[in-house]
Amino acid sequence: MSLRSPGATRGSPVKVAIPGCTRATAWLLLFMCSLCWAAGPRGVAVTEERIALVVGNAAYRSDPLDNPVNDARLVAQSLKQSGFNVSLQENLDRRALVNALREFGNRLGDNTIAVLYYAGHGLQLRDRNYLIPTDAEIRSEDEIPIAGVDLGFILGRMASARSRINIVILDACRNNPFSGKSGHSAQGLAQMDAPVGTLLAYATAPGKLAADGAGANSLYATHLARQLLVPGLPVEHVFKRVREAVVKDTKELQVPWESSSLQGEFAFVPGVAAVARDSAADAEAAGELAFWNSIQASTRADEYRAYLRQYPQGRFAALAQTRLAAFGAAPPAATAPTTAARADTLPRTGDTWRYRVQDQFRLGDLFLTARVDGVTADGVAETWTTTSDAKLRTTLVPLEPGFNALPGWTLTPPEFSPYLQAAGGLKPGLIANQPRRVEQLMVPMKASIEGEEDVVVAAGRFRAVKLVLRGQAGVRGGKAGVASEHIVWYAPQVKRMVKSTVATTVGGALRESTTFELVEYKLTP
Repeated sequence: MSLRSPGATRGSPVKVAIPGCTRATAWLLLFMCSLCWAAGPRGVAVTEERIALVVGNAAYRSDPLDNPVNDARLVAQSLKQSGFNVSLQENLDRRALVNALREFGNRLGDNTIAVLYYAGHGLQLRDRNYLIPTDAEIRSEDEIPIAGVDLGFILGRMASARSRINIVILDACRNNPFSGKSGHSAQGLAQMDAPVGTLLAYATAPGKLAADGAGANSLYATHLARQLLVPGLPVEHVFKRVREAVVKDTKELQVPWESSSLQGEFAFVPGVAAVARDSAADAEAAGELAFWNSIQASTRADEYRAYLRQYPQGRFAALAQTRLAAFGAAPPAATAPTTAARADTLPRTGDTWRYRVQDQFRLGDLFLTARVDGVTADGVAETWTTTSDAKLRTTLVPLEPGFNALPGWTLTPPEFSPYLQAAGGLKPGLIANQPRRVEQLMVPMKASIEGEEDVVVAAGRFRAVKLVLRGQAGVRGGKAGVASEHIVWYAPQVKRMVKSTVATTVGGALRESTTFELVEYKLTP
Protein backbone atom coordinates (compact mmCIF):
# COMPACT_ATOMS: atom_id res chain seq x y z
CA MET A 1 0.00 0.00 0.00
CA SER A 2 1.42 3.38 -0.98
CA LEU A 3 1.22 6.50 1.08
CA ARG A 4 -0.36 9.28 -0.95
CA SER A 5 -0.47 13.01 -0.97
CA PRO A 6 -3.92 14.60 -0.68
CA GLY A 7 -5.76 14.24 -3.98
CA ALA A 8 -3.64 11.33 -5.20
CA THR A 9 -5.38 8.17 -6.26
CA ARG A 10 -4.83 4.94 -4.37
CA GLY A 11 -1.71 3.21 -5.56
CA SER A 12 -0.09 6.43 -6.83
CA PRO A 13 3.28 6.82 -5.06
CA VAL A 14 4.36 10.11 -3.54
CA LYS A 15 7.46 11.40 -5.37
CA VAL A 16 9.75 13.64 -3.32
CA ALA A 17 13.18 15.00 -4.25
CA ILE A 18 15.35 16.73 -1.64
CA PRO A 19 18.82 17.85 -2.69
CA GLY A 20 21.60 16.53 -0.48
CA CYS A 21 19.41 14.13 1.49
CA THR A 22 21.19 11.57 3.64
CA ARG A 23 20.98 7.83 3.06
CA ALA A 24 18.76 7.47 6.11
CA THR A 25 16.43 10.20 4.94
CA ALA A 26 16.34 8.66 1.47
CA TRP A 27 15.29 5.34 3.00
CA LEU A 28 12.49 7.10 4.84
CA LEU A 29 11.28 8.68 1.59
CA LEU A 30 11.32 5.25 -0.03
CA PHE A 31 9.24 4.02 2.88
CA MET A 32 6.80 6.90 2.30
CA CYS A 33 6.37 5.84 -1.33
CA SER A 34 5.71 2.17 -0.69
CA LEU A 35 4.17 1.73 2.73
CA CYS A 36 2.92 -1.82 3.10
CA TRP A 37 1.25 -3.18 6.17
CA ALA A 38 2.86 -6.13 7.85
CA ALA A 39 1.51 -9.57 7.08
CA GLY A 40 -1.12 -10.82 9.51
CA PRO A 41 -1.90 -14.35 10.70
CA ARG A 42 -1.68 -17.23 8.31
CA GLY A 43 -4.70 -17.67 6.09
CA VAL A 44 -5.95 -18.70 2.68
CA ALA A 45 -7.29 -16.64 -0.23
CA VAL A 46 -9.31 -18.57 -2.83
CA THR A 47 -10.65 -17.19 -6.12
CA GLU A 48 -14.29 -17.97 -6.76
CA GLU A 49 -15.86 -19.57 -9.84
CA ARG A 50 -18.59 -17.43 -11.42
CA ILE A 51 -21.35 -19.16 -13.41
CA ALA A 52 -24.65 -17.86 -14.74
CA LEU A 53 -27.74 -19.22 -16.48
CA VAL A 54 -29.67 -16.57 -18.42
CA VAL A 55 -33.05 -17.50 -19.90
CA GLY A 56 -35.28 -15.38 -22.13
CA ASN A 57 -38.70 -16.78 -23.02
CA ALA A 58 -40.74 -14.69 -25.45
CA ALA A 59 -42.19 -16.95 -28.20
CA TYR A 60 -45.30 -18.10 -26.32
CA ARG A 61 -47.95 -19.70 -28.48
CA SER A 62 -50.90 -17.82 -27.05
CA ASP A 63 -49.35 -14.44 -26.17
CA PRO A 64 -45.77 -13.77 -27.31
CA LEU A 65 -43.74 -11.11 -25.51
CA ASP A 66 -41.57 -8.48 -27.11
CA ASN A 67 -38.54 -8.07 -24.87
CA PRO A 68 -37.48 -11.13 -22.80
CA VAL A 69 -34.98 -12.43 -25.38
CA ASN A 70 -33.51 -8.95 -25.81
CA ASP A 71 -33.38 -8.55 -22.04
CA ALA A 72 -31.66 -11.91 -21.59
CA ARG A 73 -29.03 -11.00 -24.19
CA LEU A 74 -28.41 -7.62 -22.57
CA VAL A 75 -28.02 -9.04 -19.06
CA ALA A 76 -25.89 -11.93 -20.34
CA GLN A 77 -23.48 -9.46 -21.93
CA SER A 78 -23.09 -7.54 -18.66
CA LEU A 79 -22.51 -10.76 -16.72
CA LYS A 80 -19.86 -11.85 -19.24
CA GLN A 81 -18.12 -8.48 -18.88
CA SER A 82 -18.09 -8.95 -15.10
CA GLY A 83 -16.33 -12.31 -15.34
CA PHE A 84 -19.17 -14.86 -15.41
CA ASN A 85 -19.20 -18.02 -17.50
CA VAL A 86 -22.66 -17.48 -19.00
CA SER A 87 -25.07 -19.99 -20.55
CA LEU A 88 -27.61 -17.98 -22.58
CA GLN A 89 -30.80 -19.89 -23.41
CA GLU A 90 -33.72 -18.57 -25.47
CA ASN A 91 -37.35 -19.63 -25.94
CA LEU A 92 -37.21 -22.90 -24.00
CA ASP A 93 -40.05 -25.40 -23.91
CA ARG A 94 -40.65 -27.30 -20.69
CA ARG A 95 -38.18 -30.10 -21.40
CA ALA A 96 -35.43 -27.69 -22.44
CA LEU A 97 -36.07 -25.44 -19.43
CA VAL A 98 -35.83 -28.35 -16.99
CA ASN A 99 -32.63 -29.59 -18.67
CA ALA A 100 -31.07 -26.12 -18.54
CA LEU A 101 -31.85 -25.78 -14.85
CA ARG A 102 -30.60 -29.31 -14.15
CA GLU A 103 -27.27 -28.72 -15.93
CA PHE A 104 -26.88 -25.39 -14.16
CA GLY A 105 -27.51 -27.03 -10.79
CA ASN A 106 -24.94 -29.74 -11.52
CA ARG A 107 -22.25 -27.06 -11.99
CA LEU A 108 -22.75 -25.55 -8.53
CA GLY A 109 -20.20 -26.07 -5.79
CA ASP A 110 -19.17 -24.62 -2.46
CA ASN A 111 -16.92 -22.01 -4.09
CA THR A 112 -19.26 -20.83 -6.84
CA ILE A 113 -21.00 -17.51 -7.32
CA ALA A 114 -24.20 -18.50 -9.13
CA VAL A 115 -26.61 -16.21 -10.98
CA LEU A 116 -29.93 -17.25 -12.53
CA TYR A 117 -31.71 -14.60 -14.59
CA TYR A 118 -35.13 -15.44 -16.03
CA ALA A 119 -37.18 -13.14 -18.28
CA GLY A 120 -40.60 -14.27 -19.46
CA HIS A 121 -43.92 -15.34 -17.99
CA GLY A 122 -44.16 -16.47 -14.38
CA LEU A 123 -47.12 -17.50 -12.21
CA GLN A 124 -47.81 -18.04 -8.53
CA LEU A 125 -50.00 -20.74 -7.05
CA ARG A 126 -50.48 -21.34 -3.34
CA ASP A 127 -47.37 -19.29 -2.45
CA ARG A 128 -45.16 -21.12 -4.94
CA ASN A 129 -43.66 -19.59 -8.07
CA TYR A 130 -43.54 -21.23 -11.49
CA LEU A 131 -41.46 -20.35 -14.55
CA ILE A 132 -43.59 -20.78 -17.67
CA PRO A 133 -42.02 -22.47 -20.72
CA THR A 134 -42.97 -21.36 -24.23
CA ASP A 135 -45.03 -24.48 -25.01
CA ALA A 136 -47.30 -24.13 -21.96
CA GLU A 137 -51.05 -24.52 -22.50
CA ILE A 138 -52.74 -23.86 -19.18
CA ARG A 139 -56.49 -24.39 -19.17
CA SER A 140 -57.08 -24.68 -15.44
CA GLU A 141 -55.35 -23.70 -12.21
CA ASP A 142 -54.46 -27.32 -11.45
CA GLU A 143 -52.35 -27.50 -14.62
CA ILE A 144 -49.90 -24.81 -13.48
CA PRO A 145 -47.61 -27.23 -11.56
CA ILE A 146 -47.33 -29.63 -14.52
CA ALA A 147 -47.12 -27.01 -17.26
CA GLY A 148 -44.70 -24.73 -15.42
CA VAL A 149 -41.39 -25.37 -13.66
CA ASP A 150 -41.35 -24.83 -9.90
CA LEU A 151 -38.72 -22.28 -8.88
CA GLY A 152 -38.17 -24.34 -5.74
CA PHE A 153 -36.36 -26.91 -7.91
CA ILE A 154 -33.34 -24.72 -8.58
CA LEU A 155 -33.44 -23.12 -5.11
CA GLY A 156 -33.16 -26.62 -3.66
CA ARG A 157 -30.17 -27.37 -5.88
CA MET A 158 -28.49 -24.16 -4.75
CA ALA A 159 -29.09 -24.97 -1.10
CA SER A 160 -27.71 -28.51 -1.36
CA ALA A 161 -24.64 -27.35 -3.31
CA ARG A 162 -23.83 -24.81 -0.60
CA SER A 163 -22.74 -22.24 -3.16
CA ARG A 164 -21.06 -19.25 -1.54
CA ILE A 165 -23.46 -16.78 -3.13
CA ASN A 166 -26.64 -17.45 -5.11
CA ILE A 167 -28.51 -14.70 -6.95
CA VAL A 168 -31.87 -15.43 -8.57
CA ILE A 169 -33.34 -12.60 -10.68
CA LEU A 170 -36.97 -12.96 -11.75
CA ASP A 171 -37.87 -10.51 -14.49
CA ALA A 172 -41.02 -12.56 -14.90
CA CYS A 173 -44.05 -10.65 -13.66
CA ARG A 174 -45.43 -9.61 -17.03
CA ASN A 175 -49.11 -9.66 -17.99
CA ASN A 176 -50.55 -13.14 -17.43
CA PRO A 177 -52.09 -14.53 -20.63
CA PHE A 178 -53.44 -17.57 -18.80
CA SER A 179 -55.54 -15.74 -16.19
CA GLY A 180 -58.81 -15.86 -18.16
CA LYS A 181 -58.32 -19.46 -19.26
CA SER A 182 -57.28 -21.02 -15.98
CA GLY A 183 -59.44 -19.08 -13.56
CA HIS A 184 -56.19 -18.17 -11.83
CA SER A 185 -56.69 -14.71 -10.32
CA ALA A 186 -53.44 -14.09 -8.42
CA GLN A 187 -51.17 -11.65 -10.23
CA GLY A 188 -47.39 -11.56 -10.41
CA LEU A 189 -45.16 -13.78 -8.29
CA ALA A 190 -45.44 -14.79 -4.65
CA GLN A 191 -43.20 -13.39 -1.92
CA MET A 192 -40.59 -15.99 -0.93
CA ASP A 193 -37.93 -15.95 1.76
CA ALA A 194 -34.44 -16.38 0.36
CA PRO A 195 -32.60 -19.54 1.48
CA VAL A 196 -29.33 -19.01 3.35
CA GLY A 197 -26.69 -17.51 1.08
CA THR A 198 -29.24 -16.44 -1.53
CA LEU A 199 -30.61 -13.16 -2.88
CA LEU A 200 -33.98 -13.27 -4.64
CA ALA A 201 -34.66 -10.24 -6.85
CA TYR A 202 -38.08 -9.48 -8.33
CA ALA A 203 -38.64 -7.05 -11.21
CA THR A 204 -41.66 -5.76 -9.30
CA ALA A 205 -43.33 -6.18 -5.91
CA PRO A 206 -44.82 -9.62 -5.18
CA GLY A 207 -48.35 -9.83 -6.51
CA LYS A 208 -47.78 -6.93 -8.92
CA LEU A 209 -47.14 -6.77 -12.66
CA ALA A 210 -44.13 -5.35 -14.47
CA ALA A 211 -44.19 -3.63 -17.85
CA ASP A 212 -42.66 -5.52 -20.78
CA GLY A 213 -41.25 -2.21 -22.01
CA ALA A 214 -41.98 0.04 -24.98
CA GLY A 215 -38.45 -0.13 -26.41
CA ALA A 216 -36.09 -3.00 -27.17
CA ASN A 217 -35.64 -3.78 -23.47
CA SER A 218 -37.66 -3.58 -20.28
CA LEU A 219 -36.80 -0.82 -17.81
CA TYR A 220 -35.71 -3.36 -15.21
CA ALA A 221 -33.28 -5.16 -17.53
CA THR A 222 -31.91 -1.87 -18.85
CA HIS A 223 -31.02 -0.53 -15.41
CA LEU A 224 -29.86 -3.93 -14.15
CA ALA A 225 -27.39 -4.39 -17.01
CA ARG A 226 -25.95 -0.94 -16.32
CA GLN A 227 -25.58 -1.33 -12.54
CA LEU A 228 -23.99 -4.78 -12.83
CA LEU A 229 -20.89 -3.12 -14.28
CA VAL A 230 -20.28 -0.51 -11.55
CA PRO A 231 -16.87 -1.32 -9.96
CA GLY A 232 -16.94 -2.22 -6.27
CA LEU A 233 -20.70 -1.75 -5.86
CA PRO A 234 -22.03 -4.27 -3.30
CA VAL A 235 -24.65 -6.59 -4.73
CA GLU A 236 -27.36 -5.23 -2.41
CA HIS A 237 -26.61 -1.71 -3.62
CA VAL A 238 -26.84 -2.86 -7.25
CA PHE A 239 -30.46 -3.86 -6.75
CA LYS A 240 -31.27 -0.79 -4.67
CA ARG A 241 -30.03 1.42 -7.47
CA VAL A 242 -32.09 -0.56 -9.99
CA ARG A 243 -35.18 -0.15 -7.81
CA GLU A 244 -34.63 3.59 -7.43
CA ALA A 245 -34.23 4.05 -11.21
CA VAL A 246 -37.28 1.94 -12.11
CA VAL A 247 -39.41 3.67 -9.48
CA LYS A 248 -38.43 7.05 -10.87
CA ASP A 249 -38.98 6.09 -14.53
CA THR A 250 -42.40 4.49 -13.87
CA LYS A 251 -43.55 7.18 -11.40
CA GLU A 252 -43.85 4.53 -8.68
CA LEU A 253 -46.04 2.19 -10.75
CA GLN A 254 -43.36 -0.52 -10.63
CA VAL A 255 -41.34 -1.17 -7.47
CA PRO A 256 -38.67 -3.92 -7.71
CA TRP A 257 -38.13 -6.04 -4.58
CA GLU A 258 -35.42 -8.22 -3.09
CA SER A 259 -35.25 -10.82 -0.35
CA SER A 260 -31.71 -11.53 0.83
CA SER A 261 -29.94 -13.86 3.23
CA LEU A 262 -26.43 -13.32 1.85
CA GLN A 263 -23.66 -13.87 4.37
CA GLY A 264 -20.65 -12.60 2.45
CA GLU A 265 -19.52 -9.51 0.58
CA PHE A 266 -19.77 -9.50 -3.21
CA ALA A 267 -19.48 -7.06 -6.10
CA PHE A 268 -20.13 -8.09 -9.71
CA VAL A 269 -17.12 -5.99 -10.76
CA PRO A 270 -14.46 -5.87 -8.03
CA GLY A 271 -12.97 -2.51 -7.13
CA VAL A 272 -13.69 0.63 -5.14
CA ALA A 273 -17.18 2.04 -5.48
CA ALA A 274 -17.09 5.66 -6.59
CA VAL A 275 -20.26 7.32 -5.34
CA ALA A 276 -21.90 10.69 -5.78
CA ARG A 277 -23.07 10.88 -2.20
CA ASP A 278 -25.72 13.59 -2.42
CA SER A 279 -27.52 12.28 -5.50
CA ALA A 280 -27.23 8.69 -4.25
CA ALA A 281 -28.80 9.69 -0.94
CA ASP A 282 -31.70 11.39 -2.74
CA ALA A 283 -32.29 8.35 -4.92
CA GLU A 284 -32.10 6.06 -1.90
CA ALA A 285 -34.73 8.11 -0.09
CA ALA A 286 -37.03 8.04 -3.12
CA GLY A 287 -36.65 4.28 -3.47
CA GLU A 288 -37.36 3.73 0.22
CA LEU A 289 -40.49 5.90 0.08
CA ALA A 290 -41.82 3.99 -2.91
CA PHE A 291 -41.07 0.68 -1.19
CA TRP A 292 -42.95 1.76 1.93
CA ASN A 293 -45.90 3.07 -0.08
CA SER A 294 -46.24 -0.33 -1.71
CA ILE A 295 -46.65 -2.14 1.64
CA GLN A 296 -48.00 0.41 4.12
CA ALA A 297 -51.54 -1.01 3.92
CA SER A 298 -50.37 -4.63 3.93
CA THR A 299 -51.71 -7.22 6.36
CA ARG A 300 -48.73 -9.55 5.86
CA ALA A 301 -45.88 -9.60 8.36
CA ASP A 302 -43.34 -10.87 5.80
CA GLU A 303 -43.69 -7.68 3.76
CA TYR A 304 -42.69 -5.53 6.75
CA ARG A 305 -39.76 -7.88 7.38
CA ALA A 306 -38.71 -7.39 3.74
CA TYR A 307 -38.75 -3.62 4.25
CA LEU A 308 -36.58 -3.93 7.39
CA ARG A 309 -34.09 -6.13 5.56
CA GLN A 310 -33.73 -3.51 2.84
CA TYR A 311 -33.80 -0.43 5.11
CA PRO A 312 -32.82 -1.47 8.67
CA GLN A 313 -32.22 2.18 9.62
CA GLY A 314 -34.98 3.58 7.39
CA ARG A 315 -37.35 6.38 8.25
CA PHE A 316 -40.24 3.91 8.62
CA ALA A 317 -38.27 1.22 10.53
CA ALA A 318 -39.91 1.99 13.89
CA LEU A 319 -43.38 1.87 12.34
CA ALA A 320 -42.57 -1.40 10.58
CA GLN A 321 -41.41 -2.91 13.87
CA THR A 322 -44.60 -1.71 15.58
CA ARG A 323 -46.73 -3.38 12.93
CA LEU A 324 -44.71 -6.58 13.23
CA ALA A 325 -45.33 -6.51 16.96
CA ALA A 326 -49.04 -6.21 16.26
CA PHE A 327 -48.78 -9.41 14.22
CA GLY A 328 -47.15 -11.06 17.23
CA ALA A 329 -43.78 -11.33 15.45
CA ALA A 330 -40.59 -9.70 16.68
CA PRO A 331 -38.31 -7.93 14.17
CA PRO A 332 -35.48 -10.04 12.76
CA ALA A 333 -32.31 -10.17 14.83
CA ALA A 334 -30.26 -8.66 12.00
CA THR A 335 -32.32 -5.46 12.04
CA ALA A 336 -32.79 -5.04 15.77
CA PRO A 337 -29.43 -4.68 17.56
CA THR A 338 -29.36 -5.76 21.16
CA THR A 339 -29.57 -2.83 23.53
CA ALA A 340 -28.20 -4.44 26.66
CA ALA A 341 -24.60 -5.63 26.92
CA ARG A 342 -24.25 -9.43 27.02
CA ALA A 343 -22.13 -11.06 29.69
CA ASP A 344 -20.62 -13.50 27.19
CA THR A 345 -18.58 -11.44 24.73
CA LEU A 346 -16.94 -14.45 23.07
CA PRO A 347 -18.14 -14.80 19.45
CA ARG A 348 -19.91 -17.89 18.15
CA THR A 349 -19.82 -19.76 14.88
CA GLY A 350 -22.02 -17.97 12.36
CA ASP A 351 -21.70 -14.48 13.88
CA THR A 352 -21.37 -11.97 11.04
CA TRP A 353 -20.30 -8.31 10.82
CA ARG A 354 -20.26 -5.96 7.85
CA TYR A 355 -18.11 -2.82 7.72
CA ARG A 356 -17.83 0.20 5.44
CA VAL A 357 -14.28 1.42 4.89
CA GLN A 358 -13.76 5.07 3.93
CA ASP A 359 -10.45 6.73 3.11
CA GLN A 360 -9.80 10.46 2.84
CA PHE A 361 -7.56 9.95 -0.18
CA ARG A 362 -9.88 7.62 -2.08
CA LEU A 363 -13.19 8.40 -3.75
CA GLY A 364 -15.74 5.79 -2.79
CA ASP A 365 -16.15 3.03 -0.24
CA LEU A 366 -15.06 -0.53 0.33
CA PHE A 367 -17.32 -3.01 2.10
CA LEU A 368 -16.00 -5.91 4.15
CA THR A 369 -17.82 -8.85 5.73
CA ALA A 370 -16.34 -11.08 8.44
CA ARG A 371 -18.00 -14.34 9.50
CA VAL A 372 -16.92 -16.64 12.33
CA ASP A 373 -16.16 -20.22 11.25
CA GLY A 374 -15.04 -21.42 14.68
CA VAL A 375 -13.58 -20.41 18.04
CA THR A 376 -10.58 -22.23 19.52
CA ALA A 377 -7.99 -21.64 22.20
CA ASP A 378 -5.73 -20.23 19.46
CA GLY A 379 -8.22 -17.58 18.35
CA VAL A 380 -11.22 -16.91 16.13
CA ALA A 381 -11.30 -18.50 12.68
CA GLU A 382 -12.89 -16.06 10.23
CA THR A 383 -13.99 -16.00 6.62
CA TRP A 384 -13.58 -12.59 4.95
CA THR A 385 -15.05 -11.20 1.74
CA THR A 386 -14.66 -7.72 0.22
CA THR A 387 -16.02 -5.75 -2.71
CA SER A 388 -12.48 -4.98 -3.91
CA ASP A 389 -11.78 -8.39 -5.41
CA ALA A 390 -13.20 -11.84 -6.07
CA LYS A 391 -11.49 -13.78 -3.32
CA LEU A 392 -12.72 -15.66 -0.27
CA ARG A 393 -10.21 -15.34 2.60
CA THR A 394 -9.83 -17.34 5.77
CA THR A 395 -7.72 -16.21 8.69
CA LEU A 396 -7.16 -16.92 12.37
CA VAL A 397 -7.44 -13.87 14.62
CA PRO A 398 -5.77 -14.26 18.04
CA LEU A 399 -7.71 -13.01 21.06
CA GLU A 400 -4.66 -11.41 22.64
CA PRO A 401 -3.66 -7.85 21.70
CA GLY A 402 -1.99 -7.35 18.33
CA PHE A 403 -2.33 -6.02 14.80
CA ASN A 404 -3.97 -8.40 12.33
CA ALA A 405 -4.03 -8.06 8.53
CA LEU A 406 -5.91 -10.15 6.00
CA PRO A 407 -3.72 -12.56 4.03
CA GLY A 408 -2.81 -11.23 0.59
CA TRP A 409 -4.77 -7.98 0.97
CA THR A 410 -3.23 -4.55 1.65
CA LEU A 411 -5.89 -2.01 0.66
CA THR A 412 -6.58 -1.04 4.28
CA PRO A 413 -4.53 -0.79 7.47
CA PRO A 414 -4.58 -3.87 9.71
CA GLU A 415 -7.19 -4.28 12.40
CA PHE A 416 -6.16 -4.13 16.02
CA SER A 417 -7.53 -7.01 18.13
CA PRO A 418 -11.18 -6.92 17.04
CA TYR A 419 -12.10 -9.44 19.78
CA LEU A 420 -10.15 -7.80 22.59
CA GLN A 421 -13.21 -7.48 24.83
CA ALA A 422 -13.62 -11.28 24.77
CA ALA A 423 -10.06 -11.64 26.03
CA GLY A 424 -10.74 -9.32 28.97
CA GLY A 425 -8.21 -6.77 27.79
CA LEU A 426 -10.39 -3.66 28.01
CA LYS A 427 -9.13 -2.57 31.41
CA PRO A 428 -6.55 0.18 32.08
CA GLY A 429 -3.01 -1.10 32.33
CA LEU A 430 -3.67 -4.60 30.94
CA ILE A 431 -2.43 -3.92 27.40
CA ALA A 432 1.31 -3.68 26.91
CA ASN A 433 2.84 -1.45 24.25
CA GLN A 434 2.16 -2.88 20.80
CA PRO A 435 4.87 -2.74 18.12
CA ARG A 436 3.63 -2.26 14.59
CA ARG A 437 6.00 -3.08 11.75
CA VAL A 438 5.67 -0.99 8.60
CA GLU A 439 8.17 -2.07 5.95
CA GLN A 440 11.47 -2.22 7.89
CA LEU A 441 10.47 0.40 10.38
CA MET A 442 9.14 -0.64 13.80
CA VAL A 443 6.67 1.83 15.32
CA PRO A 444 6.10 1.29 19.06
CA MET A 445 2.43 1.92 19.86
CA LYS A 446 1.43 2.84 23.42
CA ALA A 447 -2.06 1.65 24.33
CA SER A 448 -4.47 3.37 26.71
CA ILE A 449 -8.12 2.89 27.67
CA GLU A 450 -9.88 6.26 27.59
CA GLY A 451 -13.22 5.28 29.13
CA GLU A 452 -16.65 4.81 27.61
CA GLU A 453 -18.58 6.98 25.18
CA ASP A 454 -21.58 6.79 22.86
CA VAL A 455 -20.68 5.87 19.29
CA VAL A 456 -23.11 6.26 16.40
CA VAL A 457 -22.50 4.14 13.29
CA ALA A 458 -24.74 2.87 10.50
CA ALA A 459 -25.59 -0.21 12.58
CA GLY A 460 -26.94 1.93 15.45
CA ARG A 461 -25.91 3.74 18.62
CA PHE A 462 -23.71 1.89 21.09
CA ARG A 463 -22.11 2.49 24.47
CA ALA A 464 -18.53 1.56 23.70
CA VAL A 465 -15.11 1.35 25.36
CA LYS A 466 -12.52 3.54 23.62
CA LEU A 467 -9.00 2.22 23.10
CA VAL A 468 -6.29 4.53 21.74
CA LEU A 469 -2.89 3.45 20.42
CA ARG A 470 -0.31 6.11 19.55
CA GLY A 471 3.27 5.78 18.41
CA GLN A 472 6.00 7.40 16.40
CA ALA A 473 9.37 6.51 14.94
CA GLY A 474 12.00 8.28 12.93
CA VAL A 475 15.26 7.71 11.16
CA ARG A 476 18.44 8.13 13.23
CA GLY A 477 19.89 11.57 12.65
CA GLY A 478 16.87 12.77 10.67
CA LYS A 479 14.15 15.21 11.60
CA ALA A 480 11.33 13.63 9.58
CA GLY A 481 9.38 10.92 11.34
CA VAL A 482 6.35 8.66 11.10
CA ALA A 483 3.50 8.97 13.60
CA SER A 484 0.48 6.68 13.74
CA GLU A 485 -2.72 6.65 15.78
CA HIS A 486 -5.29 3.85 15.97
CA ILE A 487 -8.56 4.38 17.84
CA VAL A 488 -10.87 1.40 18.34
CA TRP A 489 -14.34 1.32 19.92
CA TYR A 490 -15.73 -1.92 21.38
CA ALA A 491 -19.37 -2.55 22.34
CA PRO A 492 -20.02 -5.72 24.39
CA GLN A 493 -23.32 -6.51 22.67
CA VAL A 494 -21.66 -6.52 19.24
CA LYS A 495 -18.84 -8.93 20.28
CA ARG A 496 -16.44 -7.26 17.87
CA MET A 497 -15.13 -3.79 17.21
CA VAL A 498 -17.79 -1.24 16.28
CA LYS A 499 -15.58 1.43 14.78
CA SER A 500 -11.91 2.05 14.11
CA THR A 501 -9.96 5.02 12.79
CA VAL A 502 -6.36 5.07 11.58
CA ALA A 503 -4.26 8.18 10.91
CA THR A 504 -0.63 8.19 9.73
CA THR A 505 1.55 11.25 9.25
CA VAL A 506 5.01 11.59 7.72
CA GLY A 507 7.00 14.69 8.58
CA GLY A 508 3.84 16.19 10.05
CA ALA A 509 1.79 15.78 6.84
CA LEU A 510 -1.25 13.49 6.86
CA ARG A 511 -0.71 10.58 4.52
CA GLU A 512 -3.33 8.07 5.68
CA SER A 513 -6.82 8.60 7.07
CA THR A 514 -9.06 5.53 7.17
CA THR A 515 -12.29 4.73 9.01
CA PHE A 516 -13.93 1.34 9.59
CA GLU A 517 -17.62 1.59 10.51
CA LEU A 518 -20.03 -1.22 11.39
CA VAL A 519 -22.96 -1.22 8.94
CA GLU A 520 -24.85 -4.27 10.18
CA TYR A 521 -24.28 -7.43 12.17
CA LYS A 522 -25.97 -10.70 13.08
CA LEU A 523 -25.21 -12.80 16.15
CA THR A 524 -25.98 -16.48 16.50
CA PRO A 525 -28.49 -17.11 19.35
